[in-house]
Amino acid sequence: MMEYSILLHACDPARNIWRSYHIAAGQDLFGDWIVELTYGRIGAKGRTKVVPVADEEAAKKYMETCLRKRESAPKRIGIQYELKGVSGVLGERGRDTQDITNA
Repeated sequence: MMEYSILLHACDPARNIWRSYHIAAGQDLFGDWIVELTYGRIGAKGRTKVVPVADEEAAKKYMETCLRKRESAPKRIGIQYELKGVSGVLGERGRDTQDITNA
């Protein structure tokens, strides 16, 4: 069951850019914490990467690190990712993910 989930999109029809980035964290059936990244073109299956982490705090930190990399998208792909969906609270100070993606 994923306890934290964030969905980002980067769309630019003029340049045919349709990117999706989904990151989720939670415990698997054995109680171990995992972070799952799914990225690729919107409408396609995309690629999925599953990263095992030590605990909930490590999962939150890994998610924050991944979100910070998305902030450099305008330099890398020429368009910023937009927040499309959030569930759960990310960050030790209780700030939500919208604060992180707009920082």
